[in-house]
Amino acid sequence: MKPIKYIAAVAAFVLFAGCATTFRPWVLSEVKEGMDRTQVVHLLGDPDSVEMKDGAEYLYYSYNEDYNPPLSGGSNQTADSPERKLQEHQIKKSFKEYKYVVKLVDGKVQDYKELTD
Repeated sequence: MKPIKYIAAVAAFVLFAGCATTFRPWVLSEVKEGMDRTQVVHLLGDPDSVEMKDGAEYLYYSYNEDYNPPLSGGSNQTADSPERKLQEHQIKKSFKEYKYVVKLVDGKVQDYKELTD
């Protein structure tokens, strides 16, 4: 195999492998009633936690908004400066964590939804 093809194949594998384990809430719309656990995990990735209750299995997922704010206030501001830390803290306070659950009964999807406080 030529080196360029080999590098491209490895890069594609790494890219796809990374996507398979990262939960993306917008993919929840692809979950369908009747799917089995393996299909759900393949689609959404490994759950953050699992709970067995009343004959059902619950797969819990979470998604945290994340933002790496650009430096502002001039070029003399460093990543470790108090101003930068305050700016990051204020921005992160406005983001929230979203939580989701997929309910499996007899190993098949019965329901899924976003959990609200």
